[in-house]
Amino acid sequence: MSDAAAPVLILSGPSGAGKTTTSRLLAATFDRSVHLRVDDFMPFVVNGWVEPWLPAAEHQNHVLGGAAAAAALQFAEGGYTVVFDGHIFPEGLAGLAPWCARRSVPLHYGVLRPDLATCTTRARRRRPDHPDDLDSFARLHARFADLGVREANVVEATGTPEEVAATVRAAFLSGRLRVGAAPHRAL
Repeated sequence: MSDAAAPVLILSGPSGAGKTTTSRLLAATFDRSVHLRVDDFMPFVVNGWVEPWLPAAEHQNHVLGGAAAAAALQFAEGGYTVVFDGHIFPEGLAGLAPWCARRSVPLHYGVLRPDLATCTTRARRRRPDHPDDLDSFARLHARFADLGVREANVVEATGTPEEVAATVRAAFLSGRLRVGAAPHRAL
């Protein structure tokens, strides 16, 4: 095992963007890797659950994101490339980037952003029995519409899952998705 930390690659985007499928495929391309889904942390809350899209869920979402980030950092410090999959908005990087830098963990951020119709179709295909709240779905999608300085982190997500994973990997390896100044480790 190397003493250098492996990188964390956050793969974000709206629901139905293909984050989970792409992340799983991408993680499989690294020798030592972890696919960490923020959604997998949600069932840990036994009492006091608030639906994550509601304004009252802000504290809960912050705590869940922090728990997932702590797990990601532990894996990265142990030499596993982490593909971290969830709704991570650019403002969430403000807290995570310094945390990674202090631990010399390279941080990367990619955003998959297909159009709203594509995301809606994918989400309905995934959960056909789930009642649609199209307004909440559209609001979440809109939060990824204009990322300001992070527009450079958007990755084309309209091809097959394999094509999207290859595009993300190429952007990652080129350094285009890099956040902050932690040293990069060769993979």
